[in-house]
Amino acid sequence: MSDPDDTKAGLRRLKLAMVDDLLKASDQEVLAQFVEDFGSAEANAKHMREAFEKTILLTNKDRLRAARAGVTASKISSPAPTIPIAEARARLRQVMAAHAGDKTFTLAARKESELTDADVLDMLEAMRDLGLIE
Repeated sequence: MSDPDDTKAGLRRLKLAMVDDLLKASDQEVLAQFVEDFGSAEANAKHMREAFEKTILLTNKDRLRAARAGVTASKISSPAPTIPIAEARARLRQVMAAHAGDKTFTLAARKESELTDADVLDMLEAMRDLGLIE
């Protein structure tokens, strides 16, 4: 039986000789060997570009799916408390009156009575996000 250390040393020498051989070869020699072993370098390059593009597309689709899942999870996990619309309109009037003199606080030039229920709820949500109301 052969000594494992001798085998490893022999393999190391072989590896170094092969690497040395590759480093000494010209680009044309490497390309000729590639063509001999695998065929057209241009066809292989085209195939690799297509594989990279496909990988990028799949990665982007995975990221989009993850982002959509995150948005869906955040919508499900933190439902906004429901509030009667009359109470929501009263709360909006209070906030608007409290900030009437504040020039940084602006709303569309409409009366509160002209706002749809969805507009009122959206405004209250935005005000809560801004920290104007709890």
